[in-house]
Amino acid sequence: MEQEFRKVGIVGVGLIGGSLGLALKRGSSRTHIRGFGRDKARLDIALRMGAIDDYSIVADAGYDDREVVVLATPVEHILETLERLGGVLAPGTVVTDVGSTKRTICEKAWASLPAGTEFIGGHPVAGREVTGVENSRANLFIGAPYVVCPRPGSDSPSLEKMLRLVESIGARSLMMTPQEHDLTIAWVSHLPQLVSTALANAVRNCDVGIAGGGLRDMLRLAGSRYSVWESILATNRDMVDEALAGFIRELQAVRERLAAGSLAEEFDTAIRIYDRFRSRRDPQ
Repeated sequence: MEQEFRKVGIVGVGLIGGSLGLALKRGSSRTHIRGFGRDKARLDIALRMGAIDDYSIVADAGYDDREVVVLATPVEHILETLERLGGVLAPGTVVTDVGSTKRTICEKAWASLPAGTEFIGGHPVAGREVTGVENSRANLFIGAPYVVCPRPGSDSPSLEKMLRLVESIGARSLMMTPQEHDLTIAWVSHLPQLVSTALANAVRNCDVGIAGGGLRDMLRLAGSRYSVWESILATNRDMVDEALAGFIRELQAVRERLAAGSLAEEFDTAIRIYDRFRSRRDPQ
């Protein structure tokens, strides 16, 4: 589906920002994409890959003709950018983001950006265990959920355009409040990351020569760097703690059933749940 934003700005052209640029260009060659950042070498790579058409490394320059600006940096940098972005945007500009948490970002945006602009929170639930624009893929978002968080209780003049943009990159849009998003994503994304990280630490003294593909699959997320996750976990600590507590209770129940000599019910339930997800795209 062809999207309607013709002049797009992407702040932070890494894995997600680069993939978004490639996906948008694939959807319409008439879309002009400008990258914003401080790393000229990274932006040059994005330019050669075709993820952007030009770029700006001058702070707060080049935003005034953009119809939509996508903040595709880590969460802490999104929050910093929101503090200074309002003064360089043209009236009518739509601002969105790709942050993995939504409450803190949306609250900051709705308090900071000036009247005449609109912020619509966003989160494409897609990624890889590697980073960098050189690992970008035009098909990264195909079939992936893309959460959209318009401001509650207000009419959004640009929401339909935003939903069409999501569809144009092959993702499937889901409408949520920031609160609903952060609670759900704590279970389906943040918890799996921490479980994989903990499992890697638990088996650190084992002989990897005897390990099979199952362990490797379980440890895939453990390849993610803490620098990527630090601000995500910091801005969703309460929800992640709730998910961890639930998982610990489940582990304790498994341990008790193991001691009792019967885990058939747990395995049967797990198979049914796995079957629900098997035909769906992995959201992590």
